[in-house]
Amino acid sequence: MKRQNFASGQTLLELVIALGVVAVVITALVSAVTASLRYSQVTRYRSRAVKFAQEGVELTRKIRDEQSWSTFFAYTGGDGRWCLDANGVWTDDDGNGTCPIASGDEFWRSVHFSWDGTDETMIVTVRVSWGDRGVPSTIELTTYFTQWK
Repeated sequence: MKRQNFASGQTLLELVIALGVVAVVITALVSAVTASLRYSQVTRYRSRAVKFAQEGVELTRKIRDEQSWSTFFAYTGGDGRWCLDANGVWTDDDGNGTCPIASGDEFWRSVHFSWDGTDETMIVTVRVSWGDRGVPSTIELTTYFTQWK
């Protein structure tokens, strides 16, 4: 009786399995790299937004420190909402909250002035918004100012 040699068929099966394993590993690596890059971009946008919000708080502190308390108090007039651009220019918010920081930039910054119940502490909330791939995101920093002079 003659023995048949199935070695060539077994080698082909091993090759197909090995290619399948390699394809799964490559797909997993590509997915991981893509997710990492996406998360990196989200983190970059968030870091910029936090920087803009901190800058808004510092520019507000500068107004409080350099001007009289009554001048600072005047920022709560109207609805107390202001736009603050990249050059530190304050303009009245028109009510829709779209205050671009710089022309062509995807970030918007608004500052809201309000009083606590005692009228001795001003509450300042800086809101920075941006759109990342059509998904709106916002961060807010709130600080409290008192008449310290």
